[in-house]
Amino acid sequence: MIIRLVTICALSIGLLLASSTPAHALPRFAARGGNECIQCHVNPTGGGMRNSYGRNVFERVWLPFSVRPRGEDVQLELDGAIEAGWDEEALLGNKDDDKPFVSFSGDITDWLAIGGDIRVAYIWIRPDRGIEPGVERNITNSFFLMQADLYIGATATDHITFYLDLGVYSGFEAWGLYQLKPEPEDFDFMIKVGRFMPAFGIREVEHQLFTRERIGLGNADRDTGLELTAYVGPLTVNAALVNGTLGDSAFDGHGTERRRFEKAVVGRLSLRRDFGVLRAQVGGSIYWNNNIGQANPIFGSSIPDDLLVEVSTGLDELRWGAFATANIGPFTYLGDLVFVRDDFYSDQIGSLRGYASYQELSFLPVQGVELVTTFEFMDPDVELAGNSIIRAGWIVEFFPWPYTEFRVMVRRTWDDASLTGGAWDMVFFVHLFI
Repeated sequence: MIIRLVTICALSIGLLLASSTPAHALPRFAARGGNECIQCHVNPTGGGMRNSYGRNVFERVWLPFSVRPRGEDVQLELDGAIEAGWDEEALLGNKDDDKPFVSFSGDITDWLAIGGDIRVAYIWIRPDRGIEPGVERNITNSFFLMQADLYIGATATDHITFYLDLGVYSGFEAWGLYQLKPEPEDFDFMIKVGRFMPAFGIREVEHQLFTRERIGLGNADRDTGLELTAYVGPLTVNAALVNGTLGDSAFDGHGTERRRFEKAVVGRLSLRRDFGVLRAQVGGSIYWNNNIGQANPIFGSSIPDDLLVEVSTGLDELRWGAFATANIGPFTYLGDLVFVRDDFYSDQIGSLRGYASYQELSFLPVQGVELVTTFEFMDPDVELAGNSIIRAGWIVEFFPWPYTEFRVMVRRTWDDASLTGGAWDMVFFVHLFI
């Protein structure tokens, strides 16, 4: 197993370094600039609608291949400041022939803006074998609407923002945000109330990662409550009190054995440092949920069918993890590790423990083109042997123009415990966004 892990990592990194292409995803953007997600997003913890800087500056100037501005031509800092060389009207959508901007903008009025994400994919998946000996393997070959979300953001005052995310699938969000400072600053305090994704680890754009969907943080996993965010120089602190639901449930669920406190407490702490040539971030997350009536998704195959009814008596869940990002020139690394423990009230199940990890290395030789290699490992039950899952991926992303992305991903999964074994899968999608 160790030899296999080392071999896969070496091959992944080798293919990346040997290539002349790069990588882009939401957390990567923040890691490259040494910033937090609020640099480009309305949500302090990232994801969803882009703010004015994200829509009108980053997506038009710093992202697409067709622009590729140079330092002597464009004086824009990634901390959000608009410097000399670009007038404010041009940035807000009035195209000038001498400036590489487009005329479209999501800004409707001074206080109302819209945004959106549409991803249409072609998916091909080939398992190693059929579900039974002699049965032909079932190959998936299909077009798929991966995402279609409309974002609406309204700035009621300099301190209050209302946000709505309407999607064709689950993952609906609606919340209000109070911000102490009118603009993001090194020292700030925010309160978010409504339905949202709690801050935990690295919020990757790929929902199906082992460290996201497989631990209860997938596209459908939104929760209702309140979340506090504080920026103290390079330190970011997030703390939330939420229902502790899994999936798209609207109300707090609980086991048949009731408790006095039946909510979830979530915390995230991160520290950013800029060492000149190196930009780095380290942090940790914790999620404690008291009395929930569902097991964590990572334990889906660890509970025998005849004991599933015992889960309904209730359990206490603990998730905790650590993450890190690092950027040196065109190279960016992301690492996320999450441990999960479910303590069941039923003596017939007891406790289950598992963990998942995600690593990503990207290379950006030229603006608008990226190459990414990923490595995932998951052990859904540390007490059992031979049930771990390994997945390695190779991704090419191309941003030809503002608001447009083309992405090709090839992945290999090793899963000896599965009836179909491992699999090869390929995903090609077109992403339109504003």
